[in-house]
Amino acid sequence: MRNLVIFGASNILSDIFDCAIANQLHIKSVVLHHAEAVGERDRSVQERIADLQVFGQTPQLLSFEEFQPQADELYILGPTTPQRSVLASELVQRFGLKFTTLIHPTAYVSPLAKLGQGVFIGANSVIGPGVHLDQHVFVNRGVTVGHDTRVGAFSRLQPGCNLGGLSVIGEAVTVGIGATLIERLVIGDHAFLGAGAVVTGDVAYNSLVVGVPAKFKKLVNQDL
Repeated sequence: MRNLVIFGASNILSDIFDCAIANQLHIKSVVLHHAEAVGERDRSVQERIADLQVFGQTPQLLSFEEFQPQADELYILGPTTPQRSVLASELVQRFGLKFTTLIHPTAYVSPLAKLGQGVFIGANSVIGPGVHLDQHVFVNRGVTVGHDTRVGAFSRLQPGCNLGGLSVIGEAVTVGIGATLIERLVIGDHAFLGAGAVVTGDVAYNSLVVGVPAKFKKLVNQDL
């Protein structure tokens, strides 16, 4: 079994564990780059790791300072927020790491699609022909990406969302749970498309859109 090292943690960590087990990978360690903040409705990394014991897996929980790369390891990011680009850059600069792609065996990825390094594709998702997923795109469960659509680096596609074909999705975009995008759209960098939104027109840089049909709500981050 090949060894998987996960950098950082979020509530999506269990999905990464699930995908690793389904691909017969050994989850070697989870490396935290800062202290974990566990919210009232969250589960800690230790709790999630404990779930793996039934599968004979006991990954180490390491600090950033304790990590040393080994030749037999595969690497992927654990956090899903667009800000994980900072973590990826630091890992490349400090250790020269290259990241693996992790695809659940129940997902379908067209042989005509292109995947950048660090891409994650969850269970029952469909990636159509001509799709291009740039580095560290996170595709959650049950997502459909239509033909010839490009999704920019560090974007995240939440469970059950559907992207029409021939669209261009910018960098660090979030497509919320169950959102639908018609085809031939351009979505600006750092945009946030709310859960259940039906997006029928282009979305500007750094904009939050919600509703059916989706309408502008506010700027996502005033500092961008």
